Amino acid sequence: MKTIQGWRGILTFDIDEPWIAVEARPEVELMATLPPVEGEFVPNIVVTVNPFDGTLADFSRRALAAVERDLREGRIVDVGDWAYTFAPDAPDGTTPVDDYGVPAAEHVGRVVEYTHRAQDGSTVYGADYLILLHGWAIQASTTTSLPARLIFDDVLQDMARSVTVLRAPEEQDQSELTAMAAAVQDDVATSVLGGDREALFDHTAAGSTIGEGVWMTGEALQRTAELQEAVVGRLGAGKDAVVRELERLGVLENGRLGDLGEVISVALTDAQVRVRLTGRFTRGETHFQAFIIGSVAVVAAEQGYGPRVLNQPWHPDDPARFNVQILPLAELSSAMLRWVGAGPAWNLHLEEPTITPDVFEERLAGEAVSQPADGAVLSEVWQQPWFTWVLEIEINDPDMTQREFPPLTFTNTGPRGHYRVGTLEMDDESTTTLRSGDVLLWPTESGFIFRQLEDYLQAAILGRPLVLG
Repeated sequence: MKTIQGWRGILTFDIDEPWIAVEARPEVELMATLPPVEGEFVPNIVVTVNPFDGTLADFSRRALAAVERDLREGRIVDVGDWAYTFAPDAPDGTTPVDDYGVPAAEHVGRVVEYTHRAQDGSTVYGADYLILLHGWAIQASTTTSLPARLIFDDVLQDMARSVTVLRAPEEQDQSELTAMAAAVQDDVATSVLGGDREALFDHTAAGSTIGEGVWMTGEALQRTAELQEAVVGRLGAGKDAVVRELERLGVLENGRLGDLGEVISVALTDAQVRVRLTGRFTRGETHFQAFIIGSVAVVAAEQGYGPRVLNQPWHPDDPARFNVQILPLAELSSAMLRWVGAGPAWNLHLEEPTITPDVFEERLAGEAVSQPADGAVLSEVWQQPWFTWVLEIEINDPDMTQREFPPLTFTNTGPRGHYRVGTLEMDDESTTTLRSGDVLLWPTESGFIFRQLEDYLQAAILGRPLVLG
């Protein structure tokens, strides 16, 4: 363990080998990275500090604005409370916990999680840990590749928690934090959690698009899968609308599959791993499919949360068209997260977390079902449109066919965020009022959903067990 003092002598933090302290500069107090590896994004932590007499909510809003303003394709994934320090153990040695069994925080900061496109063109994952200490606003910005976030989560948080303050602000210390307009409050979250809780849904809505690829009909996709090694004669092409579509898109060139067509065709027919997200809104289903082969994923997506629920743009002439993209495998989890509309929200427990299967099905279908219990959180959730989605994974490998990936089911309730959907299994001798077979809705942060998606993908591709299943 090595303690590093900051550029201006305001802060220190602790690093362990193999982390390397990087010489900072006036606007960066502390910085450390892992040793560089050719062809890989290097995990790093950058700590900035400014005099500040505002609230944690104000500081958080400035961090959010900076991500969306200053970073290329910056998209907010999650915002939440973060424990800078934990409550000390009780005299009997027990660890204090909250109502849900989580270790109790003593000094609470915030964490802002996001993705953006790095200078090398890759999409990376950031988590900024925000702390107010002794008149300073401290921002510990940590960045990794998307797949590596699971590996470095704990060590980066430990480094952020090791930050200590050496001195109070002095007259010569200038703040670089810009002024912000007043925030729109999330009244329900403020009432339940206390403190200032700003409305976050605009950030979710802004990040619920997967971008544009090649627009293809379902018939064109199916034909592409069938055309490996095939040659389309001129006469057949002239009479076949699907072939003409493939030629117009550049999938077919001179009667054969071109480079684009070859990649799509091979992935559709020979994918090592197939990923399916099935979304349900009212009585209609929609799908996101990913076909993984080598280091790429071919995505064929119908309308997700943004277009289906928020009426965001899709194909202007044909809403049934598939958005087909070839993505680096490392960026697949980010695309999945955007398709399901997972973004920042103050995730709140329902006053009554269970409902009967019949009521759940009626509510998914968009029917005007009476609210099953009282409560401000449940009332708000009940008034929102629900977009429910299921993740399923199929492995095309004879040696791995026995591996099971239990489906993940979530309901997106818009401003109130995501709820994990499960079914209660109660002991026959249970004395609680909960009933076996009822549906349980459990609030789940979008940052955790990202980690579960990434965990499932890595387990399927690498053949390792699930960590967060």
